[in-house]
Amino acid sequence: MTHDSRSDPPILVVEDNPFSRELLKTVLTRQGYGVVEAKNGKEALEAIGARSFRLIFMDLLMPGMDGYETIRRIRRMGVRTPIIIASSMDDKQDRLQCLEAGGDDFLPKPIDLKAVEALVNRYDRVRADDAPAAEPATPQADPERFSGFSAILVEEDPALADRRVQFLTAHHLEVVRVPSGDKALEALENRWRRFEIIISSLFAPGIDGMGILARVKRNRPELLVFIYAPEYDKDTFQLALQLGADGVMADADFETSILQAVESAVTRAGQKGSRVRTASTAHQVRKAQANLIRYGCGTACETIDIAYSPLTDAGGDLACCRRFNLSNRCGIFLGDVSGHSVMSSYLSAFYLGVLTANWNRAQKPHDLLRTINHELNASDYREYHLCASALLWDRNRRRVEIGTAGNPGGLLARPTAGGGVDIRELTGGGMCLGLLPQDDLFHEDGFRFEPGTYLFLFTDGLPEYTIRAALASGGIRLDRESIHGLGREIIDYALNRETQTDDILLVTLRAPVRPPDIGDHRAFKSGYGEVDDACRWAGTILAPHAPPFGKDREFVMLALREALINAVQHGNRQAPGAYVDVSIYRTPDRLRIDVSDEGPGFELPEPPRTIDAVDALQNRGRGLAAMQSIADEVAVAGGTVSLIFEKHLL
Repeated sequence: MTHDSRSDPPILVVEDNPFSRELLKTVLTRQGYGVVEAKNGKEALEAIGARSFRLIFMDLLMPGMDGYETIRRIRRMGVRTPIIIASSMDDKQDRLQCLEAGGDDFLPKPIDLKAVEALVNRYDRVRADDAPAAEPATPQADPERFSGFSAILVEEDPALADRRVQFLTAHHLEVVRVPSGDKALEALENRWRRFEIIISSLFAPGIDGMGILARVKRNRPELLVFIYAPEYDKDTFQLALQLGADGVMADADFETSILQAVESAVTRAGQKGSRVRTASTAHQVRKAQANLIRYGCGTACETIDIAYSPLTDAGGDLACCRRFNLSNRCGIFLGDVSGHSVMSSYLSAFYLGVLTANWNRAQKPHDLLRTINHELNASDYREYHLCASALLWDRNRRRVEIGTAGNPGGLLARPTAGGGVDIRELTGGGMCLGLLPQDDLFHEDGFRFEPGTYLFLFTDGLPEYTIRAALASGGIRLDRESIHGLGREIIDYALNRETQTDDILLVTLRAPVRPPDIGDHRAFKSGYGEVDDACRWAGTILAPHAPPFGKDREFVMLALREALINAVQHGNRQAPGAYVDVSIYRTPDRLRIDVSDEGPGFELPEPPRTIDAVDALQNRGRGLAAMQSIADEVAVAGGTVSLIFEKHLL
């Protein structure tokens, strides 16, 4: 990084192409401006954390952190410096995304030298009009701007606290100083309505600055939180920004930066409406985003765990599971929408709607990805692609089928006798959904999922090597009673070692050792001959034991046959490779027979009042009329029909 000090503050040029960077530098230095160069987003953030700039030129397509994400992070630091995007991506949608991220203007590539000069002159005039008397290197806020605002200052050192209280009150802020994070939260609990701002030392005793930040932004996002630290540390500062800090600064820059940061945050809130309304909107977006990451069953099972760590309040990730029938046939889906904006969360909800509308009838991963891709290409949101993984888990047959569209394939892990872990990487990739109409660009895989084995599915925000390192560290145990919390431990391991640069979503599956089952079970592949075999098998199960008192065995078998024919003909659509599962559960007072197929299920009509219209000699076609007339109750759960027979009392 180089610096020409002929002009202060200088202009920052962020560009990975050395020729474009040198061209911009030459044009700007000829006009008499100092220039600081940064080859990528990381260097740009370091430069901005160290000093102020009059203007920033930003490339979009850079390795590592792209221009969009760099701009977002700059704005979350409270920096208001105008940003001009210099890029060959100059269509309407690209320009709109740049403005949404926080850019101010656009410079198309190849770069026109006269356009560069015109842009610099324009923003210099705006800057001069906005602050004619201010020193460029240390812009000052309007001293009356903070009248009516109340702040909590969290600082243990009494002398330093007195100095900072005097500085802030001199600029019309009402300040209450507390010595620790615990006292700050206590003050908020008792009198939180009169505080709009929290300014905290990073190393406050008790609950430190990061803890204050995380709790406040989770529970009271309308409050503005600013963190200062003894010295600039990029990882610490980026973590604070990820947690939602409205400004971060080093101790040495406190008096030159805090007022500008507060004014910038207040201005941003004012531009979006009242602070309370803005916070309420952000809170609702956060709640809505949380609903996109959920378990399909009312009670989370001991085989699936979902963990999530957003980079911002609105990340656009979605993950969910569902049970297709009662014979342990489940589906898992996780997706990552491009971008980290409110629009991304909105589109996640849109994609989830498409998923749930199609999931039952397109259970096979490739069929599901193809169906969703068709829907997305037919929508108005083709500019936002979706990286996805879809998984079908047939537990009874210990079989997993997985399809990927832009996501990593996942990791299979099995604990070894010596305390280690054997890990196998699954092939992923394929084309993201919504980019192209072709439906043959997704990757497929399948494998047996043996008891005690773990499967980790993740988006690209969590590097595969980090999961491997976490499992090999010895601190994360796989021989655990409950799977829940395992994903969170792995994410925490990753965040303790690397700065988070994207949303993190991790879904963990554990193949269970099947416990003793009180029922009798049989599976067969679709076919009417197999129906007869299944009926004979059921007859042998029921032969030594009469059905519940008052039930005729022949009618029970008639209802079962109709359920089996329904599964073959309608549920599995006579597909010869599809399975039908039969389970029989008996007690002296109750008999339940579950018939599960691979279909989407159906809604039950109103049952007939009598069995008079049911012809017991008819070969087929009695269907639900027979089932509902004979059984005391017929229930449908996804692709499972349950026939329930109760003991009749005289």
